[in-house]
Amino acid sequence: MKTTIYKLPLVLSVVLITGMSCKQTPPPIEEKNNYESDSMEALGQMNRDFAKALNAKDAVAAAFAYHKGASLLPPNEPIISGRKNIQKYWQKTIDAGLIDASVRTLDAKSSGNLGYEIGTFILRFHGTKNDTIIEIGKYIEVLERNENGMWLSAYGMWSSNTPTK
Repeated sequence: MKTTIYKLPLVLSVVLITGMSCKQTPPPIEEKNNYESDSMEALGQMNRDFAKALNAKDAVAAAFAYHKGASLLPPNEPIISGRKNIQKYWQKTIDAGLIDASVRTLDAKSSGNLGYEIGTFILRFHGTKNDTIIEIGKYIEVLERNENGMWLSAYGMWSSNTPTK
């Protein structure tokens, strides 16, 4: 009987740990349906997920907001094509001292599996003088629905609101 009592906490721990590690709560149905819909909210989700990935300093997750063959059209730079190259681009941005990113959808529409989103962004970076550099601008995304019904970027273009010198 004594061995059984001593083994009980061990068995309970294993059961609890196993149960907790297997538990994955799916998103509420309303959230999933909204994400896969044609609403402005659903079309803007791609960029909210993208900003969340940048804030987590996760260039891999940021790149997965784009289709495999997507292209970035960054300001004053050549076109960057393909998810791997997009990942490298955003990793350089993170490494350059990105503090955080936020986006706001202004307009979004779709027809079939194609759509667009227009919005504004704010990026904050660590400056070289121990200061914070704030970049405010606007963007447009050409979106395409993937095989799972999620909107991903096919082409993304943005620019700063700060005039060039």
